[in-house]
Amino acid sequence: MTNRRHCFDYRRRHPELFPFYCESCVPQRRFKLPPHKAQHDKDKHGITTPILSHNYPQGATFSALTLHPPPRSVSATSSPLSALSARELNTFVQTELEPDTEYNKSCNAVVDRLCQFMQNNFPDVIRPSEVRKAGSLGKGTAVKGKSDADLVVFLANFHTISDLRVNLPSIFARMKRYLGEYGGCDVTGTTPHAVQVSVHCHGHSHDADILPSVNILKTKTLHEIYKEMDSEPHSRRKFYSAALAPLQIEFVSHVPPKVKNLIRLMKFWKNSFKGKKSKKQLPPSYLLELIVIGEWNRAKSPENFDLQKGFYHVLTAIRNYKEMGLVSTQNYTSHHCHDAYYVMDPANPFNNVMSDCNCWEHVAEKARHFLKTAQLYKDSPNLDGWL
Repeated sequence: MTNRRHCFDYRRRHPELFPFYCESCVPQRRFKLPPHKAQHDKDKHGITTPILSHNYPQGATFSALTLHPPPRSVSATSSPLSALSARELNTFVQTELEPDTEYNKSCNAVVDRLCQFMQNNFPDVIRPSEVRKAGSLGKGTAVKGKSDADLVVFLANFHTISDLRVNLPSIFARMKRYLGEYGGCDVTGTTPHAVQVSVHCHGHSHDADILPSVNILKTKTLHEIYKEMDSEPHSRRKFYSAALAPLQIEFVSHVPPKVKNLIRLMKFWKNSFKGKKSKKQLPPSYLLELIVIGEWNRAKSPENFDLQKGFYHVLTAIRNYKEMGLVSTQNYTSHHCHDAYYVMDPANPFNNVMSDCNCWEHVAEKARHFLKTAQLYKDSPNLDGWL
C-alpha cells in the first residue's frame, strides 16, 4: 500500500508526465494515458468512458501536448520560390511543403492527446460532447513544419449559440485554468471566440486555438440555422462560425491531393512576403483554400492538372481580385453579400471571407510582380487551361 501511495505522490508531483486525473478521488490520482484513467473510472467508480484508440508513434513522449519539429530538409530545391524552374516545382512541393507520414503521425498524436485531455478532464460545465480538428490540420492542407491547430470543442451542456455567447467569459476562464494547470499548455491569451495556447518542445513553440461551440448541426437543419443567423445582428453571427466548422472541413478535405498541394504552394507564396510586425492582414489560410478550390472548380475540376498552370491561374485571379466572385451552392442557394467582389464561405451565406484581408492591393501587386519575374513563367509559351 505504501508503494502505491508513493507512486501516486510521484504522479501528483509530475502532472506533465501524467496529464489525466480523476476528479472524484481525494487525494488526486493521475494517469499517463486516457485508457489508464478509463480503467480506473470503471474499476473504482463504475463509470464507463469511451476512449478512442490511437497508435502513438514509437518514441513519442506523453506530456499532455508535445510536438516534435520536422527534420530539417537539405534538399537542393530549397531555393526561393521565385528562382524555381518549372522542372523543379513538383519536387519542391513534395519535399519542402507536403508533410511526410512520420511528421503527420506525430502531429496527430499530439493533437489527439490534447483532445482526449479535454474530453476526459474538463469539468461537467465545459465537458465536451465532441472535439473536432479544424484548420489546416483537420482539412489535410497543413504545410510541412506548420503544426498550428484549431480545435472546436462542442460543449455537452450548452444547446444554443446565444447561451454560449452569454457564458463565454466563464467558459474561457475554466478552460484557461484546466489547460494551463493540468494540460501542460501555456495559455497565451484569448480572442473573442477562442482560448489560445502555446506549447514548447525542443526549442520550438506550437500554437493551438481552442474554440468552444455548440453542435447545432446535430439538432437543427441548415435552413433553420441560417434563418436564425439572419435574425441576428452582424456582430453576433460570428459566434456561429465554430459551430459551422464541420461544413468547412468537409468542403476542403475532400478535394484531390494535387489541389491540396496547390493550396500549400499558395500558403508558401503568401508567407514569402509576410512581415512579422506588419499591420497588414494578409489572406488567411481558409481564404486561400477557397480561392484555389473555386478557381479549380471553374476549370472543370481536373484531378491531374499541371501544377505550374494551376499556380499561374490562381495568382492571376488574385492579381485581378476586383473581378473575383466565388460562391458554392453546396449548402445554400442564395447568399447575403452585396460587395463588389467576394469569396463566400461555403458554410456561411453571410460571410464574405475576402473581408478578412485588409490589403488586397498589396497582395495583388505581389502577385503581379511574381508573375512577371519568377523563373517559373519565363519562356512559358502556353499557360492556357490547367492541363
